[in-house]
Order: sequence, then C-alpha cells, then structure tokens
Amino acid sequence: MAQELSSLTDRLEQARSRIAAVAQSRKRVQAQMTALEQEETKLARQAAVARKLGREDLALKAHAREQEAQTQRAGLAVQLGQLLDEQARLTSRAQRLQAARARIYWFGLPGQDGEDPVAT
Repeated sequence: MAQELSSLTDRLEQARSRIAAVAQSRKRVQAQMTALEQEETKLARQAAVARKLGREDLALKAHAREQEAQTQRAGLAVQLGQLLDEQARLTSRAQRLQAARARIYWFGLPGQDGEDPVAT
C-alpha cells in the first residue's frame, strides 16, 4: 500500500508539473495573440493612412501584412484550444489521482475492484 501511495504521489506531481507547463504555454500563446491583434490594428491604420495619401501600393502591402497576422492569429487560436483541452484533461487526471491517493491514505482502499483509477 505504501508503494501504491508513493506511486500515486509521483504521478500526481508529474500531472501537476505538466498542468503548469501547459498553463505557461497557454499564457505565451495568449500573449502572442494579443501582440498580433495589436499588429493588425496598426497595419489597418497604416493602410487607411496610405489610401488617404493616395499610396495604394503601400496600402496593399499593409493590408497583406494584416492578412498574414490574422492567419497567424487564427493558427494560434487553434493551438490555444488544444492547450485548453490538454489542460482540462490533465486537471481531470490530477483530480482522479488525488482522489485515489486520498482513498488509500485515509482508508487504505484501492480503486473499485482493484482497478487503476487513473489509467486514462
């Protein structure tokens, strides 16, 4: 039982470490998305100013760069969704590990029918 408790504790620490790493990645992606949003706004203003000045060539370049930033931001939005899903999955796993550890610690009970409560 002590070995099982130790194993669950190690797995819980690993899950928590992975959750922290995913959260850090999520924050980094969100910061990149914010920076790209600001870049898009700046480029839209540049395109508008260029048009007012009769510089359609510059306006087209700014617009193209704005489109590129939007595409990058869309890709980051997909990554963000994946990170949020991974974080939720890991959090759920950590909760199951914590519950299994608590059962063993307090009651000396393994999972139902001896199953591994966190096999997924």
